[in-house]
Amino acid sequence: MGNVEKCGMTVKALAFLVSAVFVSKATFAADGDGPPTAAELSEVTVTAAKMRSLEQFTPTGSRLGLSAQELPASLDVIDNDEMIGRGFFNVQQAADSQPGVTSGGSPGDQSQFSMRGFTGNQITTLRNGLYVGPSNMTSRDQNSFNVASVEILKGPASVLYGQGAIAGAINVVDKAPSFGAPQIEGLATSGSFDTMNVGLGGTTHFGDTVAIRADFSRTATGGYVRNPSNTTEATVTALWKASPTLDVQFTVDWLEDNPSNYYGTPLVPASFATDPLNGVIRGSTGQALDRRMQFVNYNVSDSYIHSQQVWPQLLVKWTPNDSLTVQNFTYYFHAHREWDNSETYSLTTVGLDGITPLPSPQINRDRFYVFHKQNLVGDEGSATYKSSIFGMANTLVGGFDYSHLNFNRIRGFPNNDLVDPFNPSPGLFGPLLSPGDLTERQSPTHWNDYAAFFEDVIDLAPQLKFVTGGRYDKLDLDRQNFNTSGVQLANSFTQDYTSNNWRVGVVYNVTDYVTPYVSWTTGKDPPGTNNIFLVNAHEGTYALSSSHQIEAGVKSRTPGGMADLVLSVYDIKRSHLLVQTSEETQATADQTSKGVEVSGDVKILSNWTVSANASYTDSVYTAFTDPSTGSNYTDVQPANIPRFTGNLWTSVRHIGGLPLEIGGGVRYLSNRPGNTANTLILDKYALVNGYASYEVKPGVLVTGRVNNLFDKNYAQWADIYYPSEVILGQPRYWELGVYFKL
Repeated sequence: MGNVEKCGMTVKALAFLVSAVFVSKATFAADGDGPPTAAELSEVTVTAAKMRSLEQFTPTGSRLGLSAQELPASLDVIDNDEMIGRGFFNVQQAADSQPGVTSGGSPGDQSQFSMRGFTGNQITTLRNGLYVGPSNMTSRDQNSFNVASVEILKGPASVLYGQGAIAGAINVVDKAPSFGAPQIEGLATSGSFDTMNVGLGGTTHFGDTVAIRADFSRTATGGYVRNPSNTTEATVTALWKASPTLDVQFTVDWLEDNPSNYYGTPLVPASFATDPLNGVIRGSTGQALDRRMQFVNYNVSDSYIHSQQVWPQLLVKWTPNDSLTVQNFTYYFHAHREWDNSETYSLTTVGLDGITPLPSPQINRDRFYVFHKQNLVGDEGSATYKSSIFGMANTLVGGFDYSHLNFNRIRGFPNNDLVDPFNPSPGLFGPLLSPGDLTERQSPTHWNDYAAFFEDVIDLAPQLKFVTGGRYDKLDLDRQNFNTSGVQLANSFTQDYTSNNWRVGVVYNVTDYVTPYVSWTTGKDPPGTNNIFLVNAHEGTYALSSSHQIEAGVKSRTPGGMADLVLSVYDIKRSHLLVQTSEETQATADQTSKGVEVSGDVKILSNWTVSANASYTDSVYTAFTDPSTGSNYTDVQPANIPRFTGNLWTSVRHIGGLPLEIGGGVRYLSNRPGNTANTLILDKYALVNGYASYEVKPGVLVTGRVNNLFDKNYAQWADIYYPSEVILGQPRYWELGVYFKL
């Protein structure tokens, strides 16, 4: 852990020094050329609603250099301007605003997304296109200030990214250095619940060969359920143009966080909830929420959640001519994470012995500690060759992907205790089971992942593109478990998994502005209901789960760029997956998911923009029976999957000829199951947000916003691993801030 701390301090110091260079270089330029005029300053484009660019190349969707309009798949992008304009200070909030995407999770499972009928590790999360492991263990709540864009590829993406990409991939792309004019940007906000967000960054260059970008940000809050949290992140990128044909880029990202310790609000019998919190959940087994418990945190006073990670990345790109590009991406990832918490809370009328009656109902809460140490080294290389075949333009990409992982997990479950439901004594975590637990109750996991891939696009006609791709993966997995005496358990195992995945698509330009497409994609995933770091021997014997998707859609825009519309329909079938039916039980099942997604932007007036999206998802399990109870769950919805989602954002700029922008948004989610059996339903809700910004001088904005304007009570998520509680959403939130880009 000391080495990570030293790395963190180094990155912080480097970020500070680079920021100082930005300031000094910008000052030098002004001294030499005279102060820039207002017209010469770049326009601050931060806004909550803007037009998308279908002509832009987005690497998340393909390595072929295809624009979003040429890609036979659904690809949604939100850039930094929109994130800042809408007040999104982390990646989860940004992803939530895209068609059919929702997020939730718990403090120990931060990056839980729902998309196209699937959740959790069936959605791969990436950083600059790189995968470091199951999202619910490895992904952190990243600050949006350091991010250039969040890009979401829908549908099975195993052809591009390997395991865990059944419903798609969410790629977080860092800001890049620029050889343009030096620029500094920053923000500072203060809001409800002692919330604070700050960011400082910028880019500069030294001649035509070296450009540097550095960003530092921190978000912190006291929390709306007495649940303080903070995330600090620094990202530094240096780009060296070693020659006209050779680029070398080095990036270091350092992140430290102390997430929220709010694991949920307990469900109680309706007879106990004398002041029910209505309109939030419905339970067919008599479950309810009590308003008296709404903002009570049942964790212990010395609860501790902490992580540090450092991620250096080296990208080398060689373009000897217009036909050939060769690049290699080498990276190392190190993370250390710790949890000491009380995480599950259930109302009980008997003592800890399970027999003795209590004078009044109490909350039985557990203890759980877990420590992670993760080291991953990887290398990805590819070559792109542009040519023609029988007179038809063709681009071919071929490459390899390799990663080696060492991951160790140590955990334990000390004794429970009982606390008052309405005024719980915080208490302390207490001792671990024994000193030996820190060194002997371990679960090391090792993998070597080898992959080879290709992509190809050929212009069969001037308006017709045929896109194909394939990937072969070989995963060597060694999963071990030891008891507190250091003896290896029988549920340890070693297994090799191999898979082949394919993508075939056709894109046809009816005109330059209307492009329909159709595609077929496949995906494969190792067994395990949670993630590959937790697979034990009885799960490891299962075959890979497999999936395939048929998708068709159309992407269109008006010639003048005043409107755009993207529509897609899809049908996904997945077989041989493991589903959690209780805390200790799992079963095999198949799953189908069909749906429609539509999104569009329109510039009603030159200064008035509206952005909207909506989705319908029909996702159900098939051939699914719980072996422990014999219950048949065929045709039930997966937990946390809404059938309908919708987002609407609007922005009016230059009101009354002033540098004033006013706007807002509405987010809607329909009812969602809160557990596998569908006996708990999270009620539908709509949240209304509003904001205003004023440019007090060129490049400087003051902002104000209110989220959840009508103070709606709602359930954000129900973690199936915490069946006795649900996570409630944030009440009304206000914020004031300043943003500058100079």
